[in-house]
Formats: sequence, C-alpha cells, structure tokens
Amino acid sequence: MDALGTVLTNKYSEGYPGARYYGGNEIIDQIEILCQQRALKAFVRDDAIREDWACNVQPLSGSTANLAVYTALLKPGDKMMGLGLTEGGHLTHGFKIKDKQGNDKPISSSAMFYKTQ
Repeated sequence: MDALGTVLTNKYSEGYPGARYYGGNEIIDQIEILCQQRALKAFVRDDAIREDWACNVQPLSGSTANLAVYTALLKPGDKMMGLGLTEGGHLTHGFKIKDKQGNDKPISSSAMFYKTQ
C-alpha cells in the first residue's frame, strides 16, 4: 500500500538513468542505479569490478516485470486481482476466456498459477 502512494506509481521511465524520455524520474534513476550496483556486487568479484563495467537491470517488457512481482509476492494458488482487458487491464493480470463449454480457460501464466476473477 505504501508503494501505491509514491511517485513510482504509473510512472513511465523509458530510457536510462540520467537520459530518460520523460521528466520526473529522479527517484527511479536512484533506484535503478542502486540495483545496478547491487547486481554487479552480487555477480562480479569485488576485485574484478572496473569503473567502465555496467549492467542493465531493466525488464525486457511489462509482462516479465509483472511476473517478477507476482513470483516475489505470491505463492501458486494465491488470489490476485487485476483489471479486465476492456477495463484497461493486461493479459498478465490473470486473463481468461470462455471455452466452448463455457468454462474459464487461462490465457496467461498468471491465470494458470494464481486464482483470478
């Protein structure tokens, strides 16, 4: 709930720290730089890290970002809530369709692993 009331909510942060396409990303830049530093520390020996080394901690897409959050916070079978596609939601919000018999058919991994409406 705390994160929902922060500048991180509904914030586009395309680009890289210090070179974003939209303004107002100073906090996101700080978080991303911290993540980069921690990734280098976790995966490279301290004596091997050079100043010209970098890493990219950005997800490949919103889908992989959503899956990372789901797996960090939920266990398989937990309930989750998301908007339907026609209400502005996304396939990764637990989207299902009705099969010919009228049964819910999960379309996304989130609908397969978590209880969704």
